[in-house]
Order: sequence, then C-alpha cells, then structure tokens
Amino acid sequence: MERGLIVVPLGPLQSNMYIITGTTGIFIVDPSVSPAKTEEFCSTIPDLKGISEGKLEVKAFLLTHGHHDHIKYIEEWNKLYPKATIFFSSKDRELLDSGYWNCSYMEGTETTYSFEYSDLAYRDEEVIYIDSEISITVYETPGHTMGGVCYLVSLGGKEKLFTGDTVFSGSIGRTDMHGGTSKLIINSVMRIKSFDPSLAIYPGHGPDSTIEEEMRINPYFDL
Repeated sequence: MERGLIVVPLGPLQSNMYIITGTTGIFIVDPSVSPAKTEEFCSTIPDLKGISEGKLEVKAFLLTHGHHDHIKYIEEWNKLYPKATIFFSSKDRELLDSGYWNCSYMEGTETTYSFEYSDLAYRDEEVIYIDSEISITVYETPGHTMGGVCYLVSLGGKEKLFTGDTVFSGSIGRTDMHGGTSKLIINSVMRIKSFDPSLAIYPGHGPDSTIEEEMRINPYFDL
C-alpha cells in the first residue's frame, strides 16, 4: 500500500474523516462516516477494497474529541476491527453519556456511546504509536471541549497535524457548548501557532491549510 491520506468529508455537519494509509497499516481519524459509505467513497482506491468488511489492517482510531459529528460510527468500526486501538481522552468521557452534550440531538437523536479506549488524558506530547514507518504524538488542546486533542503524525518523514475542531482554515472551534472555554481554546491556538510554519494542518471541518497560511489569514492567530 502506498503512503497517503484520504479525506472523507461526509460526516454529520460535513465533518472530515481521515484515512491514513501506509505499508504498515491504516489509521482512521474521527470515524464519522460509516464503513459502507467509506468503501463506496473510496471505490477507486484498490488498496482500500474490503475496508467495510474488516479485511484490512486498521491499527488505530484517533478521536480528536467526543462530539457526535466526529465519532458517530466508532462502535460500528470497532466491531469490524476489534484489535485496533481507540485513542480518546477521558476528559471528554461525560460527552459519551449525553445526547445533548455530544450534540447528537442536532440530528434529532439522543445517541450515547460505550467503547473501550486508550486514555489520552495527561499524556501531552507523548508518542502514542510508533513503528518502522509512522509515529503519532498527541497534544492536549482543550477549549472546544475539555478533552480535545491534536495528533501530529509523521509518515514517511512528512508531518501532518490533525486539529479536530480546535483550528479550522481561517477560524477556530466554537466554545459555547458543554466543556468549551474561550480562554483555553486561545491558549491551544497559540500553542499550535508555535509549530513549524510549513506544517500542514487537517481540521475537523473544511479544507486543509498550513500554520504559515493561518498566520496570514486567521484572525485568532493574531490575539
């Protein structure tokens, strides 16, 4: 399998699900799209054939936070790939138990979640996964939710930062929902701003960008 990144922008509220592929396996960021729809979307990519049938080597699911539009299909994916590690912060644990707090009510449902996960709370700047090809480092970036995290993924020598709903192209995540605080999100944004300007960022909604581009267009990078 070639190294690569597939963006599947079909989650609730047009959230992005990311599929990171490489020779050692597959990693899925924010599994907001069903396996069946994912396979249909990726039908022209031969190396992903059978992903909806549990036939591939999915190593881990990387959850940026606990909102429904980012984790909607985690349990379905988990059934297909029970050996894959789910990374999630227990600082967002209470969101899983409330259809209001996890915002599933916006779809007219009251969805709650139950799954086992590797806890990212208090593991800031820790390398949570590494093999011969890929390394993944977690950064705690609260503000949109208390348990929000970003993942710095180095694959084949190239780095990408998955920012969830902390930073978008030209904007940042809202802070008026449960666990959101404007002070913390600005602190998190300033932290992301300190990364290498050439670093590519991949947000939970909308197009990708770079730190340098956000320093140019994002008003929250000037605070």
